[in-house]
Amino acid sequence: MSYGTSTVSVHKKLKLDKRHGSENWYARLTLDNGKRVVKSTKTDDFEEAKERALQLYYDTQARIKNQLPAQTRKFKHVADHAIRRMQDELNESGGKQAYKDYISALRRWLIPYFGSTDIAKIDLAALKAFDAWRTEQNKKPFSQSGINNHNAALNRVLDEAELHGWITKSLRPTLLNKGLKSESRGSFSNTEYKKIYTALRTWHEQTSSTKAQATREVLRNYVLFLANTGVRHGTEALGLRWRNIEWHEQDGDRYLVVNVDGKTRKRAAVARDRVEGYLDRQRMLNPAIRSESFDELLAARSDEHVFTTRLGEVATIFNLNRSFNALLDELGLKVGADGKTRTLYSWRHYYATQDLKRGVSAHVLSKQMGNSTAMLDKHYSKYSPLLNADLHSGRQVRRNAKQAARQEGQSVAQLAFNMLRGGQLDETALLAALGIGRDGYVVTEEIAMLALAAKRDEMIRGETLLRILNG
Repeated sequence: MSYGTSTVSVHKKLKLDKRHGSENWYARLTLDNGKRVVKSTKTDDFEEAKERALQLYYDTQARIKNQLPAQTRKFKHVADHAIRRMQDELNESGGKQAYKDYISALRRWLIPYFGSTDIAKIDLAALKAFDAWRTEQNKKPFSQSGINNHNAALNRVLDEAELHGWITKSLRPTLLNKGLKSESRGSFSNTEYKKIYTALRTWHEQTSSTKAQATREVLRNYVLFLANTGVRHGTEALGLRWRNIEWHEQDGDRYLVVNVDGKTRKRAAVARDRVEGYLDRQRMLNPAIRSESFDELLAARSDEHVFTTRLGEVATIFNLNRSFNALLDELGLKVGADGKTRTLYSWRHYYATQDLKRGVSAHVLSKQMGNSTAMLDKHYSKYSPLLNADLHSGRQVRRNAKQAARQEGQSVAQLAFNMLRGGQLDETALLAALGIGRDGYVVTEEIAMLALAAKRDEMIRGETLLRILNG
């Protein structure tokens, strides 16, 4: 391989090269692993260049002997490599959606601060200084989730540096996160949901701006879509194209499925049945769509974005947020009774609480929403007693018992004790079915006889018998 107009051997692994367009000598050192270190000596004098090349050789050997990387790079250079690799994966549809957040974090925060720093010199002290600068620039402490995003982006750069031999594993700093603990976002009650979607029917008529009107029309469909799918507001929802939506046939029924390129992976989310109407209305807003019906549009696998305004523009996060915040302010719903501010992302929280209230398990819900069960437990476990108040109060058990008793021609007490005998109820559920502890409970002769028989057959404990007899 030619390295220029002239090459002189200084050592068996060290050469000096002259390049086209430059009078200076360049030192070229070949490492034991076959990689090369090339560096300008910044002089056209051969003897001086030779001394500087030998200094490079001895310095490099010393670094290797001390288990340090033979060469290093500036942070920006390595970050550009990492960004290019992530972008290539995204372009090939193989990268995670989170890569977009990592690239943004690198360009917005990490490169501006660490850009000219040698990647091998980023240590704990440097990270602490960066955290102080980041907090000052942000005017407030970052959240834990925000810092996690920065750490993930930084790890991509460190991975790249280690891959190229610009740092060693022993030089990688431990990334810390002392950000503010994240809290679940505010949500909406069913009454507030109805108030909002009712207001959205005419919200677009209350502005004279053509662009604002177009955004508000989309906002109506967008809110209803988020509240009935659990899809994330922002990139996940606004990145949807009509080809990502399809009908799924199962056991003679069909279900509307939204194929989402999620935060961490792709997933298929089943929409509530009513979403078909919202999306059909959204279809008619886009002037580029010529389909005669909703089914025709899905069959055509159109590449058009779903949330496009009648002006032919894809709705933006900024415009949707601004319009929704203005609506909440007008309705007095910006802050909930719990003191938490509500945003468009709150509809994801609303969707989760509705499903939990219906009895959907955290495991099933995690598949629909693209979250881990641990994350769902963290944010929603505190709501489960309230969401399932009907179950915890025993009313659901009593209603089910009465319905079953009517169908089988038995009294509630008879059915309850039969279910106890068959192992379908435990003692706690038996007490709930009988109404123990409720106002108006009366121990009848039938209940007393059934309870005594159950105690005789060792189906209930003595304390349960006393609660039944004493109310």
